[in-house]
Amino acid sequence: MKYLSIRWKLTLWYGFAVSATMFAFGIILLILTRQQLLNRTDAALREELRELALEVRMTRSEADFALSAGQRFFHHDIYDFAVVHEKGHAVFLSAGLVDRSVAELLPDHVSSEIHYESHDVSEAGTFRIAGLSCESSFGRLTVLSVTSLKPLIGEMYAIQLVMAILLPLAIASALVGGYFLASRALSPVNAIAEMANSVTIDSLNRRVEVANPRDEIGRLAATFNLLIERLELAVHEIKRFTADASHEIRTPLAALRMEAELALRSDRSPAQYKDALRIVVDEATRLGRLADQLLTLSRQDAGIVDRARATVQLDAVVQDVVEQLQPLASHHCVLLKTGKIEESQVDGDDIGLRQVVYNVVENALKYTDRGGTVLIQCTTGQETVVCEVVDNGVGIPDHHLPHVFNRFYRVDSSRYSENGGVGLGLSIAKTTVLAHGGTIELRSRPNAGTTVVICLPKLKPLDPCKNGSVQPHGSELSFATTKTELDAARVALGRTH
Repeated sequence: MKYLSIRWKLTLWYGFAVSATMFAFGIILLILTRQQLLNRTDAALREELRELALEVRMTRSEADFALSAGQRFFHHDIYDFAVVHEKGHAVFLSAGLVDRSVAELLPDHVSSEIHYESHDVSEAGTFRIAGLSCESSFGRLTVLSVTSLKPLIGEMYAIQLVMAILLPLAIASALVGGYFLASRALSPVNAIAEMANSVTIDSLNRRVEVANPRDEIGRLAATFNLLIERLELAVHEIKRFTADASHEIRTPLAALRMEAELALRSDRSPAQYKDALRIVVDEATRLGRLADQLLTLSRQDAGIVDRARATVQLDAVVQDVVEQLQPLASHHCVLLKTGKIEESQVDGDDIGLRQVVYNVVENALKYTDRGGTVLIQCTTGQETVVCEVVDNGVGIPDHHLPHVFNRFYRVDSSRYSENGGVGLGLSIAKTTVLAHGGTIELRSRPNAGTTVVICLPKLKPLDPCKNGSVQPHGSELSFATTKTELDAARVALGRTH
C-alpha cells in the first residue's frame, strides 16, 4: 500500500471505514431485529398461555376441561396448545400437536412463572414454547403455548438478503465517493505540483493561489510561496553579486589596459614609465585583493574552509593588528589606540579571526576623518570574549545599517572608491564570526561615529581529571607553533590587504 498514491490511499481508507461501519451496523440491526421479533412472539404466547391457564383453574374436572378447551383452543391459525398432567399423559392437545410427541415439546424447566424456550422439532422446524406449571382441581398440570418460528426466520432471512445486496452497493458507493472527495481535496496539491514544475529561473515571480490560508493545503501553499520568495531573493542576490563582482573586476582591468596602451603608444621618459608601472602594480594589487576576497567568500559559502582550530590568544591578535595598522593610521592622520585589553582565549582559526579584526579596524581607519580616533579594546565575560572597535568618524545613516554586512554594499560609493574598498570586508568578517559561533553587531549614527562589537565564545578550561596529564600552556613547542602561525598570518594579511 505504500506504493499507492495519496488519492488511492484515502479512497481505500474511506471505503474500509464505511464498510466496517456498515457491517457493524448490519450485525447490530440483525441482533436487535431478531430480539424485537422474538419479544413480540413471546408476548403473544404469554397472552394465549394465560387464557389457557385461566381455563385450567376454572374447570372442575379433567373431562370438563378437555371439552371446554376443545371448543376454544383446538383450532388456531398461529398458536397451538398442550396441557400435560404431572403423571405424563396429555390432558389436551390442539390440532397442530395431535401428531406430535409431547416429549419434544416439554421445556427443560417449568415453574409457576412463565418460561420461554426454542425447540427444534424434527421435520417441522423450530418452535417457540411458553410453559407454565399450575395447580388444578384434577392435579398439577404443565400448560404450554407453542408457535412456529418460520415467519420470524423468514423475516430475518429477508433482512439478511437486503443487507447482502445493499452492503456491496454501499462499499462501491463509498469507494466512488471517496475517490471523488480525495480528488477534490487533493486538487490544490496538484495545482501546487503543476506550479512547481512550471517555475524556472526566469519565472520566480509566480505564486500559488491560496484559497483558504487556514487549512492544511492553504498552509502548504503559503509555505511554498515563501520558499519561492526566498529562492527569488537568493537568485537576485546571486545576480547582483555576479554583476558587482564583474564590475569590480572590470574596473582595475580597464585601468591596467589603459595604462599599458598609453605606455605603448609613444616613447616616454624613465620617470613616466615608472609612474605607469606604479599604477599597474597598484591596480594589480587591488585586483589580487578582490580575487582573494571573492575566493574566501566562495569557499565559505561552499563550506570547504578547512582550517585547524586551536586555542587563539585574542588579546595578542588585537595587539598584533594594532601594530600592523599603525602605518595606515598615520597615513590617514588618525589616532589608533587600545583601551582595556584583557587576556582572553577562544577556540578557533587564528588566521580567520585575525582577518576579522583587521577588516573591522581597517574600515574604521578609512572612514574616520583626519584628527579622529579609533579605539579598540578586548574584555572577557563569564562565557564570552567581547572585542569592540569604536571610532568617531562619519558614521552610517540608519537606513543603511541593515545592509552593511551585505556583499558589495556601499554606503558612500565615492568614498569606497577613494579608499580602495569593494564592500566585502564586513561580509567576510560576519561569515567568519558566525562560523565560530559568535555574533557581530554594528551600531552607528551619522557624524557621531561607529561601534562594532564582536562576541565570541570563551574557551572553556580543560578538566585535568577528565584529560589525564595536561601539557602546560605556553611550552616551547606550543610557542614555536603559535609563532609560526602568526608569521604566516601576517604574510597572508599583508598579501590580502
